[in-house]
Amino acid sequence: MSRQPISLSVIILLLGAGATLCRAATFELMPTFDVEIGNDAQMGPSSSSETGTGMGIRNIATRRRVSFATYDISAVRGPGQVFSNVSLSNYGHDVGVVNVYGVLESAESLVAKGITWSNAPGVKNDPVPALDSDVALDMADLTGILLTFTAPARGTRESTETSQALADFLNSDTNGFVALLFAPEGSASAIVRTMDYTAGPGGTLLQGEVGGQPVAARDPIPADGATDVYRNQILSWTPGDFATAHNVYLGVSFADVNAAGVDNPLAVLVALGQEESVYAPASPLAYSQTYYWRVDEVNATDGSVYAGRVWSFTTEPLVYVMKNITVTASSTDASASPAWAADGSGLTDGLYHGSAEATMWLSNKTGPQPTWIQFDFDGIYKLEEMWVWNYNVLFEPVLGLGMKDVKIEYSPDGAAWTLLSETQFARAPGSISHERDATIDFGGVAAKAVRLTPTSNWGGLVKQYGLAEVRFFYTPVYAGVPNPAAAQTGVAPDVRLQWRPGREAASHKVYFSDDQQAVTAGAVAAQTTTAATFDPGSLLLAKTYFWRVDEVNNAASPSLWQGPVWSFTTSEFLVVDDFESYTDDEGSRIYETWIDGWEVPANGSQVGYGQAPFAERNTIHGGRQAMPLAYDNTAASYSEAQRAFEDAQDWTMHGVKSLSLYFYGPAENTTGQLYLKINSKKVPYAGAADSMKAGQWTQWTVDLASLGVSLKSVKTLIIGVEGSGAVGTLFIDDIQLIP
Repeated sequence: MSRQPISLSVIILLLGAGATLCRAATFELMPTFDVEIGNDAQMGPSSSSETGTGMGIRNIATRRRVSFATYDISAVRGPGQVFSNVSLSNYGHDVGVVNVYGVLESAESLVAKGITWSNAPGVKNDPVPALDSDVALDMADLTGILLTFTAPARGTRESTETSQALADFLNSDTNGFVALLFAPEGSASAIVRTMDYTAGPGGTLLQGEVGGQPVAARDPIPADGATDVYRNQILSWTPGDFATAHNVYLGVSFADVNAAGVDNPLAVLVALGQEESVYAPASPLAYSQTYYWRVDEVNATDGSVYAGRVWSFTTEPLVYVMKNITVTASSTDASASPAWAADGSGLTDGLYHGSAEATMWLSNKTGPQPTWIQFDFDGIYKLEEMWVWNYNVLFEPVLGLGMKDVKIEYSPDGAAWTLLSETQFARAPGSISHERDATIDFGGVAAKAVRLTPTSNWGGLVKQYGLAEVRFFYTPVYAGVPNPAAAQTGVAPDVRLQWRPGREAASHKVYFSDDQQAVTAGAVAAQTTTAATFDPGSLLLAKTYFWRVDEVNNAASPSLWQGPVWSFTTSEFLVVDDFESYTDDEGSRIYETWIDGWEVPANGSQVGYGQAPFAERNTIHGGRQAMPLAYDNTAASYSEAQRAFEDAQDWTMHGVKSLSLYFYGPAENTTGQLYLKINSKKVPYAGAADSMKAGQWTQWTVDLASLGVSLKSVKTLIIGVEGSGAVGTLFIDDIQLIP
């Protein structure tokens, strides 16, 4: 077998041949086959539901189910094309969290008529577990998790988020046929409808784009269709593989952004030929505006332009609608609830209120006086407006129970009250589509509660008062939208913290510690910054940190808005190499990074296979790929592969204590001495030599401190086997630095 290199210029010419613009086409595929299998009393391990209307994905007592779907992608992808922005669309029946795995090509033919738990790939069935035991997967037949989604509610169809892992799985296909396994997460009990369900219609659709996406911009930030986007958002994207310049289009008209070009910019070409894959608008974007943008990539070799998709996002509103309101009242009629006055139950489009009595509050006519209704928020807010829909039952023009003269008060704590105004609410007409009766200006007061005390109603006959709905609007003055997100895990230990600043903030006081109580109490020293970003320094792996941002403006009242306490947990390890980034394309093949003994007689190693796919995709420890390392010391003196790091690595940071890797040796291997070299320091494997032919994954952990050498500048890592006559193949995966 020989390695056949293809020059970069040839790849570019192939991708660009015949056209200067290359846009992706969308696709949508119904399964060719879908099926539910089970290992419970109702659906035993020797039966399945090939013609049922539901794909059960369940792990509860008496229901232990997984499901499969297969797709024919052979007619979708043309030569040189790739999949991107791939997602699933499910028609729901029962809600639950579902993990999606790819079935490896070596096992996918088993997903066909006649499949049962006993013969299915991807589930434990050798032997079959006890009936009604927890769902157990056999990862030897599967990829890692490609996508996690929550099954939609009954009778609704929803698309999942796009998954690059799912796109990569499709791109790795070599026979035009793919199979997916749907498994419950934990004790989930989800059902989605199959192709046989015609009332929906059912069937889990595989959807996305296919085309020249390697040469087009992708992975937009903000995400396509994002809402509540910061006005000062910096736009960014992953550039096309061969791009050296970018043309950026941005505007409020889809038609203009879609049609514009360098020769016809339509006033939306905002950057021409820029080198950076980010774009910062010259001024803040408008509030509550939908923007469209597109990035065209300029080819490095011949200047061809690859037009990108048109993406969109909508910016943050000027004011936000208050949520999480608790409503209490001095009294309430038996037919009503105070909560109905602030839950939106009678509103249409947030603007029009109906006349249904069961969507409004009404006091008890024999209740204590004065009558009041109080709205408590989950914190102190800078209130701007209150919209009021007065009592609006059909007979209100006769009854007149709606509030007329009203005293409006607010409080920062629910105890001390300040009068805002005494005003009059208009009488509601009793119509089925009623616009608001009053808009009350709060002028930005700081309030945690608002109380309405009516002193008269429109009928004037009884002391009974009604209210249909109120909505409160506030300006966001707290720090928000933390990055990392609240409670996020797997955060890089060199993270830089960012947040969306409060609207009035002139500076930010940042509290940061691994002590939650100290951050909550403000007992750690605060650091002040004028930018909405903070560098906490080098963090430890596998550790939870807490932080708080107080927004400060000494010219405003109040001058400080104390933020919530957020947390994140750093990643459990640092990746040295997980072998996931290697492809079959020239320049990114696994043997071009891990240099083996090819054409070096003394070195008997070979990294990767002679033909694509070059990486191992069946015997893997994690992810989708591992490195095959063949060794042959029958004529050679040794067999080793070396990776030289482009930038020297510091293996002393973030509390790193050990180097860990996993290796797998088939039973037919002959053993030798496995070793590593970190820089020039040789580290023999101290475990049993037979681990090299154990037929299972073995973890090798190296205590770095025991090496007695400086590891602040690691430039090379070598994996090798020595010993005369040693012959075989090792699979290497998940090389990590761990605490």
